[in-house]
Amino acid sequence: MRERMTAVRASISDIVNGTFREDNGAHVISPFDVELRRVALVGFVVGKYHRDADSEGKRFESITLDDGSDTIRVKVWGEEDAALLEGVKENILALVIGKIRKYDDEVYLVPEIVRELKDPNFMGLHLMQRYQAILTRSGVTMAVTDDSDQQTLMQSSTGAKAAALGGVTKQILNYIELHASPEGVHIKDIVTFFEGKGHQSMDIQMKVFDLVADGLINEVDPARYLPATL
Repeated sequence: MRERMTAVRASISDIVNGTFREDNGAHVISPFDVELRRVALVGFVVGKYHRDADSEGKRFESITLDDGSDTIRVKVWGEEDAALLEGVKENILALVIGKIRKYDDEVYLVPEIVRELKDPNFMGLHLMQRYQAILTRSGVTMAVTDDSDQQTLMQSSTGAKAAALGGVTKQILNYIELHASPEGVHIKDIVTFFEGKGHQSMDIQMKVFDLVADGLINEVDPARYLPATL
């Protein structure tokens, strides 16, 4: 299975004020010269729009996300994809992981994960990790490779990331690998296990999201995770 590209933590202004390009796939070059293709955003849902199935049988759902730097729409089409936004309410803090797209001069996000965040401290943590992403990625470019070379590089990169993990994050990955089943490991089971070891629920959930963003685990069903290698 081909693994997804790493989601870069960003602010909405990084996307809106960046330069959209379509060479080698849709992406934005941020004002800090960071390439953004798949991003992780944290912000408040300030608007929601629903449209029933059109003449082609496609539903449309969208939310507007505001992180204080700007706003962006998160949009989905079709019955299956619309379920990602169906239960999302206005005025909640949310984590959104998705890919950047553009249509009719509007840059928007196609989501893969949308999760309500109960603790407002997530916003501050997200911004700190965004600054780290700017420092480590600014000005860095990747050579264009063919599909086989790119897959080899992605597998090597994922292996290197897993090997570089330490502390609780490594323990979480090991726990998911040990308890993996076709249905995946539920976030509640992960949190409960590590709370029993004295860790905070918020910290464990954030580390799980980071593992998803880094491509080391996949969300196979809502709140259920499997190692990306399975």
